[in-house]
Amino acid sequence: MRKWAVALGVLVVVGGLVVGCGTQNGEKSVASKLEAHVKTLDGSNYKSTAMMTVQMDNGSQTYYVETWYESPEVYRIALGDANKQINQIIVHNQNGMFIVSPSLGKVFRFNGNWAQNQGHIYLYNQILSNIVSSKDIQFTKSDGNYNFELPVSPANDVVTRERVQLDAKTLNPEQIVLMDKSSTPVVTLKYESFQTGIKFSPDDFNPQALVGGEKAKTTLSTGDSAASDGPGYINPTLTYGDKLDSMWQVSDTDAIMRFTGDHAFTLEEWRPVSTVSGLPSGEMINLYGVPAVYTDGGGARQLFWLNNGVEFSITSSALSLNQMADVAMSTFNQVGK
Repeated sequence: MRKWAVALGVLVVVGGLVVGCGTQNGEKSVASKLEAHVKTLDGSNYKSTAMMTVQMDNGSQTYYVETWYESPEVYRIALGDANKQINQIIVHNQNGMFIVSPSLGKVFRFNGNWAQNQGHIYLYNQILSNIVSSKDIQFTKSDGNYNFELPVSPANDVVTRERVQLDAKTLNPEQIVLMDKSSTPVVTLKYESFQTGIKFSPDDFNPQALVGGEKAKTTLSTGDSAASDGPGYINPTLTYGDKLDSMWQVSDTDAIMRFTGDHAFTLEEWRPVSTVSGLPSGEMINLYGVPAVYTDGGGARQLFWLNNGVEFSITSSALSLNQMADVAMSTFNQVGK
C-alpha cells in the first residue's frame, strides 16, 4: 500500500495548490480516508447502478449501467436502455473476457482485461486507482463532495479529461463526466446506488448461464426479440466523405454496404444466431454504452458490435480504429430503411 500513500500525498498537495485554501491536517485527512477506502475495496465485493448519458453528433443516448464486482478481478457490467432493460453484459472471469447478449444467445469471447483501459468508468476500484496514480490532477471540495479532474487514460480522440465526484462522507461514487478537448461533457455517468459486502454465486459470472446454458448455443430463438421484426438496414451518418458505392441486401435486415473514397470500408449488418464466437486476438472497445470487439489482421481491420438486435461489422484497411468507432457510433439512434 506504500505506493498508494505516496500517490495520495501528491494528490492532496496538488489539491491544496488548486483550491488555495484548507489546512495541512485537512489534506492529510483526505489522503488517509482514500487510502483506507482502497484497502477496504482490495478485499470487498460491490454492486452499483447508474444512468449514463452519451452526447453524439446525431443526438444523445441514455443507458442503464449495472456493475457487479467480485474481488480481486472478476466483474460483470450489464448495459441496458433508458427503461433499464438489459441488452448486453460484459463479463470478465478466470476464462477471459466476454460480451453476452442474453436475448439473442450470442457470446463473444476474447482475451484482455478491459477494465484496465476504456472500461474503468464502470468500476469504482479502477476509478480510485486512476485518481491516486495520476500526476496531473485538480482537487476541490464543495457541497459535501470531493471533486477530482484528471486526464483520461489511455488518451483517445473523443475524450481527454474526466471529472470524478465522490461523496465526502462515504466516499461512494456520485458522478463521472468524460469531456472533450473543449471541456464539453461527452459522457455523464450518474450513480443511483452503491453497495459493498455483496455475495455472489459462480453463475453470476458465467456467460453460458447468462444466455440460458448450453441450450442457448443451438436452440435459443430470437423470435421474441426486436431482431425478428425490427426495421431494415441502417446507414451510417458519418462516412468521412466516402460514398456508398454498392449494396447487397440479402434480406429485409441483412445487408452489405461498400463505401468508396479515401477511407474505403465495408459495413455489414445481419441478424445474429445463437452461438459463441471466439476472437482470441480481439480487443474490446468502449463505444460508450455499446461494447465492440476490434481485430487487426494486418491487412484489414474489423470492428464488431451488437445493437438493437442487429450484429454489425466494419472492415477497412484505410480507417483508423478511432474512425471506425466514429462510423459505428453514427449508426446509433438511426431508424432502419
